[in-house]
Amino acid sequence: MVSKDRLAPPKLLQVQDIDFAALLARPAAAPDAQATPPEGVARASTALNALRRSGAARSRALALRSSSRASAAELAAIGALPREAAPDALFAAFAAFVLRAHRDEIESYRALLRTTDLRAPHSWFPLARALRRRLVYHAGPTNSGKTHAALAAMRAARSGLYCGPLRLLAMEIYDTCNAAGTHCNLVTGQERRELPDAAHTSCTVEMADLGARVEVAVLDEIQMIGDDARGWAWTRALMGVPADEVHLCGDGSAVELVRALAAQMGDEFEVRRYERFTQLRVEEGGLGAEGYAGARRGDCIVAFSRRDIFEIKAAVERATEHRCCVVYGALPPETRRQQAQLFNAGRDGYDVLVASDAVGMGLNLNIGRIVFHAMRKREGGAELVPVSTSAVKQIAGRAGRRSSEFAQGRATCRDAADVPLLRAAVDAPLEGLNTPKAGLFPEFEHLEVFAGQNPDDSFEQALIKFTEHAVLDSSYFLCKQEGILAAARLLAATGLSLRDTYVFCMAPASATDPHLMGALLLFAQRYAAGAPVVLDLALPAELPRNPLELRRLETAHAIVNLWLWLSYRFDEEAFPGREEVQRQAAAICDTLHRGLEKVTRLTKARHARGGRDAGRRAGRAPVDLLLQRPSPEHERMLQPFEAVARLLKEDLLDDGAERAKRRPAGRALQAA
Repeated sequence: MVSKDRLAPPKLLQVQDIDFAALLARPAAAPDAQATPPEGVARASTALNALRRSGAARSRALALRSSSRASAAELAAIGALPREAAPDALFAAFAAFVLRAHRDEIESYRALLRTTDLRAPHSWFPLARALRRRLVYHAGPTNSGKTHAALAAMRAARSGLYCGPLRLLAMEIYDTCNAAGTHCNLVTGQERRELPDAAHTSCTVEMADLGARVEVAVLDEIQMIGDDARGWAWTRALMGVPADEVHLCGDGSAVELVRALAAQMGDEFEVRRYERFTQLRVEEGGLGAEGYAGARRGDCIVAFSRRDIFEIKAAVERATEHRCCVVYGALPPETRRQQAQLFNAGRDGYDVLVASDAVGMGLNLNIGRIVFHAMRKREGGAELVPVSTSAVKQIAGRAGRRSSEFAQGRATCRDAADVPLLRAAVDAPLEGLNTPKAGLFPEFEHLEVFAGQNPDDSFEQALIKFTEHAVLDSSYFLCKQEGILAAARLLAATGLSLRDTYVFCMAPASATDPHLMGALLLFAQRYAAGAPVVLDLALPAELPRNPLELRRLETAHAIVNLWLWLSYRFDEEAFPGREEVQRQAAAICDTLHRGLEKVTRLTKARHARGGRDAGRRAGRAPVDLLLQRPSPEHERMLQPFEAVARLLKEDLLDDGAERAKRRPAGRALQAA
């Protein structure tokens, strides 16, 4: 990837790194139009600059060896020059020769650079550039009313668009708009609900329709424009939405970045700042010796792993009269919503919430106190890193919301030693937070043109090379592509077209979930073979009884979601039976919700019988639930994907990276 600041002058780019002595010695021939700078013209600059640093004797020797390519008068003139001037003269003469002899190769390289020039992404959206847009940045902390103000402007307009980071948020805005009399559509990757007379749409940010004019658009959580993986979606929506007014909601860290981008786009820019409605107080001392036995009504305990969430849930339910709802990223949005409603109502003792950082956005919750289980989390499954200041602020800010029964929000940690870290994050001024760059990802058209210049490359190779050659303005970065590259590697042998490969690689399939990646491969193989892609998933009749059975249902829902996402991008003949699959998705969500309640009842029943007291005193109480194996019925549910998943664990997800490189996964799995 080339930064704008590092982009060399055009002439040097055209003649970099060539072995000019060998070139002079060989007879003239038609250059290879497909040659690329690393193997051809790209070596010229290094050699020429070495020549400029060499002495006159070296210059004269090279001049004599090239006598067949230059006139005697030219060589004599160069040889007669003073020692200091000869290298410059030969440099200029040879540069002219390279431009003549490698004209086609140089033009091919220029075309490649034009394709990978991403320095002006705002120019990709002519409809938005034809408008004189007004950008309004609503900057403030959680529970400050910033999003409410932006949504009020959208609902008051004759047409509007809401773009949110989560399906859950898009669903919530869809519901509130329609309940208030503003007819609104819902568009997510996996779902469409369209009303015939609706002029407003609520969508996930990736699904923003940049071809539909609206009066007012709202981009929520605009600071995510700097997200390593998804930032491109906010950049695309910010630059491309054709609206008279674009209201941006966020924590303020991206104000200066958006101001600079607005200047590039020629848009007006305004900042409105907000303060928190209710005070947030940090409780010193943590939970103390009581630990989770001191949990109280309205608590939300935040942990950063699924295992920790279920251990904490079991610990609270055994040590207190409380029952715990749970919210974490792997749960379907509908189940998270059901759990949130159960917690907010507080019925049957469900008045404590255990959640991941997914609680930071997308749900209105009746939280009185946030308790951080830890202030560090594993990044990418590897080392422990501190939770970012912006994430701590957003999560802690969920306590004491204006619409809840708790007038003052509180935040603390399980361990007293972590409280200073919490306080430092909560007290950090918003002005000190900074989102320095906006994410980008190439549009399909960029990759299509680039791949046309490199027809023998696979999609994975084309994407890697595109990234290496991409030229960016200093305001942008290329988003991470590990998941897309993993999918491209997996699908390399399926025979899909470039466009179809791109679509499958952009589908919501985590590279760390072998069952989900296995489903992606099987769907792609069936589609490439021209066969209908029918979802083969037998849901269990019995409710899940432990976290492993819950996990298999979560995976089943992710596979259903993947199928639905693909079904909206290909025709109905290729992905038949969408309504039935949607019913399956709803059934899984309901089963998960009821299964979580059953796990709670089982935990309470065991505690009431006194059968786990010894284990609790020994600190091993949650292990029995976490290690229980799934029942045969739950095991069979994912059977169609098991063989592929096993091979994926071996080839893609373990440490055998070199073996995976030698034996491409897509080919290895064709017989699975």
